[in-house]
Amino acid sequence: MATRWGIASAGKISHDFVAALSILPLTEHVVVAVAARQLNRAQDFATLHNIKAAYGSYEELAKDPNVDVVYVGSIHPQHVQITSLMLSSGKPCLVEKPLTMNLKETKQLINLARNKKLFLMEAIWSRFFPVYQLLRDELKAGTLGDVLQVNVNFGIPIENVDRIKQPEERNKMSHLCIHILSPFTSLKELGGGSVLDIGVYVLQLAVLVFGPVIPEKILATGTLNKEGVDSSVAAILNYGAGKMAMLSTHTKTTFPNEAIIVGTKGTIKIHSPFWCPTTIETPTKKSEFPVPPCSKTFNHINSSALSYEAQEVRRCLLQGNWHITRMGRLIESPKMSHAESLVLAELEDKLRAAVGTRYPQDD
Repeated sequence: MATRWGIASAGKISHDFVAALSILPLTEHVVVAVAARQLNRAQDFATLHNIKAAYGSYEELAKDPNVDVVYVGSIHPQHVQITSLMLSSGKPCLVEKPLTMNLKETKQLINLARNKKLFLMEAIWSRFFPVYQLLRDELKAGTLGDVLQVNVNFGIPIENVDRIKQPEERNKMSHLCIHILSPFTSLKELGGGSVLDIGVYVLQLAVLVFGPVIPEKILATGTLNKEGVDSSVAAILNYGAGKMAMLSTHTKTTFPNEAIIVGTKGTIKIHSPFWCPTTIETPTKKSEFPVPPCSKTFNHINSSALSYEAQEVRRCLLQGNWHITRMGRLIESPKMSHAESLVLAELEDKLRAAVGTRYPQDD
C-alpha cells in the first residue's frame, strides 16, 4: 500500500518535495492533500501537482483520514505550531530543517511525538544521499583511523532570500512574494539568519562525525545585519582529545562549499555542494552518485534527491526494528535521530547566542 502524503504549506520547498516524489512508484508514494493559509494557494498547488484535496487551513489537513504522514514545508517560525497540530491529530511528520527555532521548541515537539508514539524526523536531506551513506560506512570501518578534524563551509549569496534580506529590500518584492510572506513582516519573525538557514548543514556534518554530543568548548564569532540577524558565522567546536570541527557560513559570498574529514590514517573529501553531494573522495577512490533523473522543474539544486528522505520515512513507517515503543511503532530514523535534532538545536542556540542573534521565540 502506498504511503499517502499530506503537504503543509504550498511554498517553494514543498513544490520541490512533491516534484521529487513523482519519480517514485505510485504504489509506494502518493500525495493526497495540500494545505496553506490561503485556499487559493493550496488550490493552485494542487492543480499543478494533480493533488485531489486542497485545504485553506492546516486544521483541515490534520483531520483528513486519508493522510498517513505530513510533510511540513512552512517557514521556520510556523514549524512548532503546525507540527504540534499534526502530531496531536495522530499524524507522523517529516519537518523541514531547522526542526524548530530553538532547543525549547525542539524538546516540545520531540516530547509530543514520543508521548503520542508517532514518527517525527527533521528533514536534513543530506543524511540520505548515497555520499553520506558511504561516509558512514568509511567511518564505521575505521578507514580514517582516529578522526581529528572536520572542516566544512557553506557560503552562498542569499541576502535577497526573503528571510535574509533587509526590510527596505523586501519592500521592493513583488506583490506575490509579499502576499506569501504575510503576516510575517521582519527578518526575526521570518526566522532568518545564516545559522538557521544554512548553518544547520555544517553543524549536522560535525554531529554525524563526532556524534550527538555537545562539544567541550565552542568559540564563535560573526556579523549581524541591521536587524540583528546573523549574516555570517565562524566557529570552532572543540570536542576534546584533539577532535575539532571548523565551521563557517556566509550569506553574502560563495565559499568552496566542500567538507573535509581528517583522521590519523587519511582524509575524506565531500565535493561541493556538500549538503546535497554527488561526489566523494575517500583514501582509496573517488565515487560519483548522480541524483535521480526527473523531468520536473525545481527551485533548488539537486532537489530530485529529496526522494531519498521520503523513502526513509516510508521505511521507518513500515518497519519497527529500531527504537520501537511498546506499541511497536518506529518513532525516529537511525539516520537522523531525535538525539541528533536535540544537539543540533542546542548548537544552533549557542552559535546564535555567541554572535547576538535572538528571536521572539527565545523569550
